[in-house]
Amino acid sequence: MNFRSFLRYLLLTGVTFVSAGADAPAPPSVVLPPEVRFLEPAEVQRHLVQSPDTVIIDVRTEEERRTRSFVLNSLHFDYFHGEETLDAIAKLDRNKPSIVYCAIGSRAKLIAVEMHRMGFKNILLLKGGFDAWTATGQPIAKP
Repeated sequence: MNFRSFLRYLLLTGVTFVSAGADAPAPPSVVLPPEVRFLEPAEVQRHLVQSPDTVIIDVRTEEERRTRSFVLNSLHFDYFHGEETLDAIAKLDRNKPSIVYCAIGSRAKLIAVEMHRMGFKNILLLKGGFDAWTATGQPIAKP
């Protein structure tokens, strides 16, 4: 099953990555390509100074952005919009570094795998997602 089919399956079955307690199913395990690396929240600023053309991609929902804020200058592509999100990401420059994040990292990993398949060269995942970003006191942007 390719990613688009898998994403469609998740959307049609209502599977989400929000924990509903001990009985909630675990998100599917994701094997990241070795080229995809993690970036600690505290390392992001240094990375942006060294690579100012980096694209920051937020794959959380609009509600998450509105209620919890977001990383300054991040582009928003809602993971749950499926094909629309993948089509929008496919239009980005594959040669620019990209930092991808969601709330804790599960959705971002799935998007990173697809971006790798699309030919993106430098994909970074925000380790721990937006939750880790805010927990470490990094700056946020209000909607």
